[in-house]
Amino acid sequence: MASRRAPLVLLFFLAFVSLFAVHASGALVPAGAESTFLLAAARTRRKDPLAGLRYHTGGWNISSEHYWASVGFSAAPVFAAAGIWFAVFGAALFLAGCCYCCCPSRSTSYSRAALVISLLLLLVFTAAAAVGCAVLYDGQGRFHGSTSATVDYVVKQSGDTVDNLRTFTGYLEAAKAAGVGPVSLPDDLKGRIDDVVRKVGSASDVLAARTASNSAKIRNALDAIRKILIVLAAGMLILAFAGLVLSACGLESLVYVLVFLAWIMVAATFVLCGTFLLLHNVVGDTCEAMGEWVRHPQERTALDDILPCVDTAAATEALSRGKEVNYRLVAVLNGVISNVSNADFPPGPPPSPPLYNQSGPPVPLLCNPYTPDLRDRACAPGEVVGPDAARQAWRANVCQTTGIAGSEVCATTGRVTPSMLEQMVGVANVSYGLSRYGPVLTDLADCAFVRRAFQAVGKDHCPGLGMYSEQVYRGLLAVAVAVLLSVLLWVVHLRERRKRSDAREMELVAPALPMYRHGYRVEEKALLHSPRRPSM
Repeated sequence: MASRRAPLVLLFFLAFVSLFAVHASGALVPAGAESTFLLAAARTRRKDPLAGLRYHTGGWNISSEHYWASVGFSAAPVFAAAGIWFAVFGAALFLAGCCYCCCPSRSTSYSRAALVISLLLLLVFTAAAAVGCAVLYDGQGRFHGSTSATVDYVVKQSGDTVDNLRTFTGYLEAAKAAGVGPVSLPDDLKGRIDDVVRKVGSASDVLAARTASNSAKIRNALDAIRKILIVLAAGMLILAFAGLVLSACGLESLVYVLVFLAWIMVAATFVLCGTFLLLHNVVGDTCEAMGEWVRHPQERTALDDILPCVDTAAATEALSRGKEVNYRLVAVLNGVISNVSNADFPPGPPPSPPLYNQSGPPVPLLCNPYTPDLRDRACAPGEVVGPDAARQAWRANVCQTTGIAGSEVCATTGRVTPSMLEQMVGVANVSYGLSRYGPVLTDLADCAFVRRAFQAVGKDHCPGLGMYSEQVYRGLLAVAVAVLLSVLLWVVHLRERRKRSDAREMELVAPALPMYRHGYRVEEKALLHSPRRPSM
């Protein structure tokens, strides 16, 4: 009943689209190919670097390389900042190291204002880094919870679909064995039942396997992302405070070690920030695309790549076969009730099957939900509906029997033997089950279940995914900028402290040096014993 594109399971893309979208969609194809309706066209109108920076007009389409290029370009400033920082600051570190080794120079001129201001700014940006780390930690927890809730919802929907399909096939299997006495479904219909059971069983197995596999992959990815963000937040916080303390204490060697570590960690934070900005944009695009698809369901859109509807022909075949089996099974039961149980035979020699001395009030027929052409049918007055009502109504017609099992004869008034009652209730139960799961197959065939899933995700999960992915992005950006500025202030403050220290050393050494005048050494005591100049 399902085609190669199993329903619901690929909605996991929404939980972590940046890792699994391309894998789920297959090979990339040009934008707009095989799509007749553009989703989220206004929101996805971004500059496309693959098209000469012209605006992308293909709408939301995860199978399009132009869509990914345009959404990636939206995060280009952050990735560019990471590259510039890594290249420029790395070159500055290299040049500073060369100058320090080859041309050492120590200046005693320092600015007291620069020393104080750099320390105050260092305190401010360290506090900003701490706030950014707190925002990042809170955001990653909320983002993890929101994505996990989305995955749990999708797994539940997929599990419900698998259970419904397997229950449906169970009723079809039961219909093959159902009947009253020797009367059951014809062999050709049983063969067609086997074909449907095989198709539906294969579809449910594939769906269950893909659900388990994809959910495990996404949960592992979410756990890895959470650990990375927690470690990054803790590492940047420790780095910021360690740099503040060591630079304030003037531990030059240790500060330069931290500068080297910060150079790498700030670049990595910018890259992760750009990734979350891209993820935030794609999640927003996907949520808007789902909303538009729900409002304007189309026969073919780009959403088919992540949540395709079930093959309509296969679903329709299973639904039609279920109706046929239901109609024929109830017809077999009602035929036995009308032609055997409710038949009055004249007195004669001992009865032989299918006659078993039946007598008494007639047995009510079971309501057949379909007409011979498999259209819905209203129940006639006097017909019983459902296995519980049927058992209660038919129990009044049960007689006490004598004889061996399989050849019972009524010894009291009644038209149904106890063994016949169980067979008849079994048929009613199968008919009720097939009727109950008919709407499920209808939903699978017309994609109604997809619309309900999209509505639930858009209402309950999309707001959280967008809000918390943005919070993580902003937290990463705040941490990266604050630590970047702190690193620069470490160097400035440390430089001013070194100059002040050198100046103080020169002040302590200067009084001990001998005094010179006109190139000759002058003794202070000699001046005390020089003759007094005569007064004029």
